[in-house]
Amino acid sequence: MSTTPFWVAALVYCALMLLVGISTRVKRHIKTRSDPLSSLEYWLAKRELPFWRLGVSLTSGWLMLGWVGFGMSMVYMYGMTGLWILPVPWFILCFIIIAMVPFVRRLPAVSLPQALEKRFGTSARTLLAIFSAGVFLAWTQAELFMGGNLMAPFLGIPTWACMLLLALPIAVYTYMGGFRAVVTTDVIQFLLMSVFMIILAVTALNAASDASSGDIAGALRACAPPWAGEGNALNPWVLGVLFPIVLLIGYLPGWMIESDLVQRIQAMKTTREARKGAVLALFLITAFVLVLPSITAFCSLVVFPPVDGAPPDAIGGDALGIISAFISTMPLGLAVFMLIGIMACQMSTVDTFAQVTAMPVAFDLVEPSQVKHGVPREKRLRTTRIISVLAVLAALGCALVSETLGDVYYISSGVLSACIAVPAFFIFWRRTTLPAVITSAVAGFLGTVGMYWFEYKHLQYSDPALPNYYTDVLPGWLAGSYGYIYVASGVLVSALLIVLVSFVTKRPPQARLDQVRAEPVDDFGEFARSSAPETS
Repeated sequence: MSTTPFWVAALVYCALMLLVGISTRVKRHIKTRSDPLSSLEYWLAKRELPFWRLGVSLTSGWLMLGWVGFGMSMVYMYGMTGLWILPVPWFILCFIIIAMVPFVRRLPAVSLPQALEKRFGTSARTLLAIFSAGVFLAWTQAELFMGGNLMAPFLGIPTWACMLLLALPIAVYTYMGGFRAVVTTDVIQFLLMSVFMIILAVTALNAASDASSGDIAGALRACAPPWAGEGNALNPWVLGVLFPIVLLIGYLPGWMIESDLVQRIQAMKTTREARKGAVLALFLITAFVLVLPSITAFCSLVVFPPVDGAPPDAIGGDALGIISAFISTMPLGLAVFMLIGIMACQMSTVDTFAQVTAMPVAFDLVEPSQVKHGVPREKRLRTTRIISVLAVLAALGCALVSETLGDVYYISSGVLSACIAVPAFFIFWRRTTLPAVITSAVAGFLGTVGMYWFEYKHLQYSDPALPNYYTDVLPGWLAGSYGYIYVASGVLVSALLIVLVSFVTKRPPQARLDQVRAEPVDDFGEFARSSAPETS
């Protein structure tokens, strides 16, 4: 099959994204070179966005084929039990987002680390900014890696070249337009990716119907997911009742305070607009990020049934090739559109994660030092834009040396919950102290990474002559959660220590407590004053 139509479509799409992104360049929205609101423009679009931008942009950012592809592979490997790993927590999260909108806006800060600084002190901002940059750099490189692997067969070039093709337009338009460019391109990308997911699910349903003679449900009941066994494709409790509890404790806290989510909530004009956007996101995410990919994953069990207890070559040994396998069955014209859909999904995710990788570095680590040394606002903005480009390039470099996505997703999600989410939640507890925040963040990191190593690198790959931890050592109620215990353990250790250390250290001063407002801050002038650097 000729690669020419795919190349034409890919280049036209990249040109369109560049045109749209550059048209929103920062300079158009800054009155003068010394405009004190330039930072608010670059990171929050001056809080001018309507509610539908939140719903559309958040959905676009969540339609990440790395995460979605990973979630689909887990459904393939576990059957319905695999829904607990991503789709069910995400669905619950959508309702939590609606409820948490006013709480986020009670913190008049551009970034979460800045909010932590106002409540606890500078060292909290610095530590949490480092953790945040690390987590989102890992997610950015993972999405570039997935995008490159999905695009390569269509364009007939190496995976690294496809990653470069994705990364360069993003680097250009985020440099020019910042957050406003990201949410503007998200609109077009959402339209493309929503059609992409509909076509993918319909194709999967048709193929599954043909493979099962119209009885898809019957075929699913009879199939044997590799990690669940025969007859368990529709059983949500293969790994026991504790399994979903462990995942919810470990994953939900981090996903609730993702920097991209907080950024979008703060960028809305009013709290009412933000809540309306969260409601819209609930419906869009449920349809396009949860339901359609899950349908596709279940159909793949019927169309590409396991062979000798393992995924067939058509979808890869780790079942991460489900999307590519279905696209390969489509006619040329449809396949060309699907390539554009892949690029839309990955660009909307990579630009989002790249920007929230750059934010803690530029806004929370570099800019405070620049302000302290009297660097003019124009030069600070230029530095911010350069760091945004460097974040994309750093993620690209990491993606080029990646071989798998498993460790990236597992560790980063655990660190996000234990090291960032727990301190963020305790902003609202008036007894929380700075030493407690530092202790919990560090302990959460050590607990998460240490337990992950223990479960995945020590126990799982130990001498075959040793006891099997699934069947011989752990009690039955705990064995199903083996491999995921690290996720919850880091969060529990972090939460326990933040409470204990808070009680044995000096209470925070009233000035720190007053940084958390009693009501959401919607007035732009008040927000700008509160989030501005202390020295200008």
